[in-house]
Amino acid sequence: MGQNEKNNEIIVSEILDNIKEYFGFVPKIFQVLSENPSALKAYYLKFEAIIKNNSLDPLTMELVAVGAASALGAEHCLSTHLKVARELGANDNQLLNTILMGTMIAETDALASSLRVYESFK
Repeated sequence: MGQNEKNNEIIVSEILDNIKEYFGFVPKIFQVLSENPSALKAYYLKFEAIIKNNSLDPLTMELVAVGAASALGAEHCLSTHLKVARELGANDNQLLNTILMGTMIAETDALASSLRVYESFK
């Protein structure tokens, strides 16, 4: 095994350990990206920069992630971020309202786009 491969193994191992520490497990996206250490590192550095930005508290950041995952219909992301938000103290009402807000925005976007097409069609 060459030095580059050893360095990649160390980088992957460190990143996956950090991810597991944050989420409590390693989400599938990071598992698959670990097959390409450069892609994993690039994605993780972006993730880390956002998570470590202190402009929003951790619970608020996770509620934003819950809303976004809901809007996108990203079930695995939603499940992951619901767990983290719960661990950070979110209650059922906060989680449900965040889901409702996210899905309402997605619905509003689809409706607004469709109504614009309809209006130009008339």
